[in-house]
Amino acid sequence: MNDITFEQAWSYGGPLMWVLAGLSVFALAVFLYLWVAQARWLFLPGALKRISAARDREAEGRRIAARAFAAVDWLSDVAAIAPLVGLLGTVLGMFQAFGGIAADVSAGAKPVVLAQGVSQAIVTTIFGLIVAIPCLVCQAFMRRRASKRVSELEEAVEQITGGGRL
Repeated sequence: MNDITFEQAWSYGGPLMWVLAGLSVFALAVFLYLWVAQARWLFLPGALKRISAARDREAEGRRIAARAFAAVDWLSDVAAIAPLVGLLGTVLGMFQAFGGIAADVSAGAKPVVLAQGVSQAIVTTIFGLIVAIPCLVCQAFMRRRASKRVSELEEAVEQITGGGRL
């Protein structure tokens, strides 16, 4: 079997590989941010302080919860965009492959021309999925974590206010 190196795969993928790399770095940064921002020791005291200082405590609690869930949506956005970038690479690779065959009809279709375009198509699709799948897993994990933090916040507010609402 002919093994392909990472460098070869990167070059086959073309410029869209840089887009996928940027998306993966962005997703990692968002995940690390959420990991810290939703840490119990940081999230709960800060949220309780903001709620106690607010005029409308219930509205402030809703805003805090909405922000906690909205930040997680960035991961699902990357998970949706990455496969589309991979699909774009697939379409461009096929266009290159069949365009190369059409341009070289007089000399006969060379398999290498087709193989280069198909390589780009396959590589960008694979890397798009490699970025998207972990993003979906992280998004599901962080969504559950945000839900847990909001529930903990609601319990803490109930204990402080003696069973009252936010």
